[in-house]
Amino acid sequence: MGIRFKLSLFVVCFVFVLLTILETLNLRVERQIYIAEIENRAVALMESFAIPCAVAMANQNLPTLDTYIIQFAKAANQMDLRYLAVLDFAGKTVAHTHTGKFGSYDKDAFTLKALKSDTPNVVRHEVNDERILEVSVPIVSGLRWGTLKAGFHLQRVEAKLLASQKRSLLIGLLVSLGVALIAYTFLSFLVLKPLLRMSRIAKAFGEGNLEMRVELNQKDEIGLLAERFNGMAAQIQGYTGSLRRLVAERTTALEEANVQLREVNSELERLAQTDPLTSLYNRRYFLEQLEVELKRAERNPHAFCLMILDVDHFKNYNDCNGHPAGDALLQHLAAVLESNLRTTDILCRYGGEEFAILLLDTELEEGNNTADKIREVISIQPFAHAEKQPQGCLSVSVGIAAHPFDGKNSKELIDRADQALYQSKARGRNCVTSWTEMSVA
Repeated sequence: MGIRFKLSLFVVCFVFVLLTILETLNLRVERQIYIAEIENRAVALMESFAIPCAVAMANQNLPTLDTYIIQFAKAANQMDLRYLAVLDFAGKTVAHTHTGKFGSYDKDAFTLKALKSDTPNVVRHEVNDERILEVSVPIVSGLRWGTLKAGFHLQRVEAKLLASQKRSLLIGLLVSLGVALIAYTFLSFLVLKPLLRMSRIAKAFGEGNLEMRVELNQKDEIGLLAERFNGMAAQIQGYTGSLRRLVAERTTALEEANVQLREVNSELERLAQTDPLTSLYNRRYFLEQLEVELKRAERNPHAFCLMILDVDHFKNYNDCNGHPAGDALLQHLAAVLESNLRTTDILCRYGGEEFAILLLDTELEEGNNTADKIREVISIQPFAHAEKQPQGCLSVSVGIAAHPFDGKNSKELIDRADQALYQSKARGRNCVTSWTEMSVA
């Protein structure tokens, strides 16, 4: 065995071992890059998918959410999707690619971590001797609506990497010294550098910079991979842009709908508190304000008066002049009452021809004076057809109850003001009677 043969054998063995080592290292880096790319693609795809999910969850539109799940499963079929789940903020499953999962709660460590995290999470582990990649992203659109969680099979990736390693070992046995030296010289330039560049681009893309693209002029598999990556990135960027525009449009529409809803609610609240004939507050509102005033008096003791006013001989007015004239009279009377009360007083139509008034921060003597003034003003007002009334003018009878002396609660105050009103009627109408005056008598 000559030295040349030995040297050649040594060189061949050395190159083979060197190529084997380099190829092993290269495969390890390639595996890391490939897995990282899958992780980044999965995160990017799920982040873009989280946007329509947020819209559907904000609108509580579960059928649309199920449709999104099906579309995502088809789109992610090439990534070996194992499952996809949409969880609400409490961890409850609201949509899942597997039937029977709706409404369930997963308590595994990855799910618990995902529910608490505001950033994407990625983990690789084995489940029943199966390599699984699990990814989660938060579903956020102004508010945190939930969490998107998915699992991907890694067997195809592992099998592809293993087959690549076997081919590399076989080629290493057959390669010549020249090819080995050339491969050794240009390996870094031709393989590692483009892959590392693609890894950096993939990482930046996964972090949200959707304008990043791989610039390679190679015509080999790496160039083809870069070209496909750029195509995928362009599709995701366009899809994400469309989704963002859609979300912006839906958000604007939702804000406009909320403004209209607030206006409608405000109008409904006004209608619920207003008497349609006189535009005064109605009985419901008056009772609510009476309870508010009683509670305020409990915190800060003070006096106020409750006054009930009834139009004298109103049935006679309607019988003589007709109900439309009676309605017009009530409207005119409401305007007179408003013009002769303070802005702080609460005036309402209590029912029929009765009006109720809360004179806030008013003692009984002042309340009596106010009631008598109103009675007198009404008696001299030029109401239509007033001369046909039995007393020759339009008149009112008034009953007053003062808090806290005449009653501690709303029922007592209303009952005693009402009894005082009946006493005014019994005295011949067109007069004012207070409960205190009745009790003293």
